[in-house]
Amino acid sequence: LVFRLLLADCVVMLSNTCRLLCFLLLAHANCLENPSVIIIGAGAAGIAAATRLYKHGVRNVTVLEAEGRIGGRIYSVRLGDSYIDLGAQWCHGEQDNVVYSLVKDLKILKRDDQAAELYHSRLEAVDQAFAKSLAEIIDVNGLEDNIQPNLTVGEYLTNIYQKAVLATWQSGSERKLAEECLEVFHMQILAENGAPSWFNISVDDDYEVCSGHQQLSWGTLGYNTIIEVLLRTVPDSRMTDRILLDKEVIAVNCSDISCVVTCSDGTHYTGDHVIFTSSLGVLKSNRVHFTPELPSEKAIAIRSLGFGVVGKIFLYYSNRWWGEGFSGAAFVWDKDEIAKSAEMHPEGPKKGGRSWITGVLEVIPVLGIPNILSVWCVGEFVPEIENASNETIINGVMYLLRTFLRNDYPNVTAPDAILRHNWYSDPHFLGTYSFTTVESRRLRESQRAVLSKPVLSRNGSPALLFAGEATSSTHYATVHGAIDSGFREADRLAMHYRLTA
Repeated sequence: LVFRLLLADCVVMLSNTCRLLCFLLLAHANCLENPSVIIIGAGAAGIAAATRLYKHGVRNVTVLEAEGRIGGRIYSVRLGDSYIDLGAQWCHGEQDNVVYSLVKDLKILKRDDQAAELYHSRLEAVDQAFAKSLAEIIDVNGLEDNIQPNLTVGEYLTNIYQKAVLATWQSGSERKLAEECLEVFHMQILAENGAPSWFNISVDDDYEVCSGHQQLSWGTLGYNTIIEVLLRTVPDSRMTDRILLDKEVIAVNCSDISCVVTCSDGTHYTGDHVIFTSSLGVLKSNRVHFTPELPSEKAIAIRSLGFGVVGKIFLYYSNRWWGEGFSGAAFVWDKDEIAKSAEMHPEGPKKGGRSWITGVLEVIPVLGIPNILSVWCVGEFVPEIENASNETIINGVMYLLRTFLRNDYPNVTAPDAILRHNWYSDPHFLGTYSFTTVESRRLRESQRAVLSKPVLSRNGSPALLFAGEATSSTHYATVHGAIDSGFREADRLAMHYRLTA
């Protein structure tokens, strides 16, 4: 009797085990037939991944977007009959640039050749021939030869610049002016990289410039055009229905067979795979909880890569004070005045004796939109500038323009409206784009390549994948780099399932 009972128990256990195996096999077969993918973020990388998956035949795709809009760091806002870009603004290059390739037949990109003139706080406008000779020092002594991997851009360029200035100008006044102009070049580097200082940026990196014009403007259409173009590559309207807005992700759990994504509103979404496209700033903040914890090598990559911010403010005028010949103004401070600028203009943020207005690189017109000026802010003041009131911003910019342009434009007026987005303060971004640090270059492997590696499940499947500009080894800090990364991760899943477009 005991033997029969034991035998019966074994039969029941075997039956339950068989049922479980059958369930797992069926689940695996269903996954192979119709894998489900959750994409976190509806920016350029997220939309690119979603549309590419659809092309590969993967239809079970859900995109979760924390904002109430799509686009991510592409943020085009309508103003009158035009769109202005609060985020990404230019297509950088043509050859091997996916953005350019997607829209070149539409003939909508325009060359933006505007270059701001240099204006000095004490002198009149800096002589253009003098300014050109200064720029050539940077170009000729660029970042190509004899690069030492442990040097920062600041150390490298300061050294060659000072040597060139000493060799070129003998006059004390010219040499002083040349040395004061160095800060403008510093700020231009910060605008390109988003770092608080050029002593944070590695002179050695893997960035590859796409040949062709580097500032291709969208004119009155806005960069959001590229998102629309991507979405139009998928004629199935059901895909846009799977883009869910106001879904702030707070947790990603890939410890089981499937991944579970939790949002701040309490909703949960389950998928076979997750593609994480949020910014490096969000990853650095630990706002999203990962289970299991991210591998240590990925945590090191997140910590070692840089992520900074550039500020952009738009000024709208119903009646403009500048003429057609105005290409913009970049500000060169007298070295004595910059040190006491907080006394000269005490309103708003300050550090030591310096006012926040010394963090304004330039004020330039917006191509194709005649009544708008854009103000570019860089460096360590940007987070504090974001917290300043619109009135403080307007007063500071008016002080700059009236001080530096007093001879050429004596009738500068205040704008009718101001428009900006505070990227550093926005918890869904916490900055604008990534940059390469010396710390990241000292590590054995490319940290962007490490960041792009998927986290595998127990069965070796790519459970948690990563996309976004920071995961691009050669085109980081660009929209085309973000789109390429989204395509890359969609193709990775297609290869895993041996799918073809």
